[in-house]
Amino acid sequence: MKKFFYTLWISLYPILIYTFIQVVLAMVMAVFVVAAGVSQRSMTEIFTKNALPITAVSAVLASIFMILFFNLDYNKGRIERRENIKALDFVMAVLGGAGIAVVLNIIVSITNVSGLDNSFTEVSKIFNAGPAFVTILCAGVIIPIAEELIFRGLVFNRIKFQYNFISALLISSIVFGIFHGNLVQGIYATLLGFCLSYTYNKTKSILIPISIHFSANTFVIILGKLTENSESHVILAIIIIVSLIFAAVGIIYFVKRKV
Repeated sequence: MKKFFYTLWISLYPILIYTFIQVVLAMVMAVFVVAAGVSQRSMTEIFTKNALPITAVSAVLASIFMILFFNLDYNKGRIERRENIKALDFVMAVLGGAGIAVVLNIIVSITNVSGLDNSFTEVSKIFNAGPAFVTILCAGVIIPIAEELIFRGLVFNRIKFQYNFISALLISSIVFGIFHGNLVQGIYATLLGFCLSYTYNKTKSILIPISIHFSANTFVIILGKLTENSESHVILAIIIIVSLIFAAVGIIYFVKRKV
């Protein structure tokens, strides 16, 4: 029982630190907005437009702590030594990440989960509130780095060190899904988490899941913008088919990759 609560604590506090930083930044912003005498309606619009940048800034600040914790765990032998990483690993991570993201979005669309989750609509508004390059920079680059350091670099590794790979894969992925706070993203993130944990365990390099996560988020954002501005179903079908091929190639590569 002592081992369980210890593992729970060391897996939970990195997430709490990240969440605490987000809350503090949001409160600081709220103080400035209230001091400026902004109306409640305008305040809601301001927070909607800046929710993603606030999360990105939180991710940067949290990453400082996570890198420190990661290095401490590595030096103490809690994290397995990195294997030889090849350029092809990164290529397959990027291609596979883009493909898997499309596959998971298709699964979510077919099951019509989004129709049961009103909170996902609010999240979508936040994602589409700012310019595309800001969304890509925040949600496609900065946030994935912090999340991989937390959920794969710390949570996954610590559970694996205390118990085993299967426990680490299942728990870290499910917690990763729950962390996103809504049903649609929760299912998506959990399934993506399985892929991220598996490839990380195979390569022992945190850079691989970061690359997959970066590719998945960025590709979905770009695809979303393209479908908004395009009425061609042929182009969309071609993109989906190519993405499915990328997903298959990436999955086969990492499954067959020797450790």
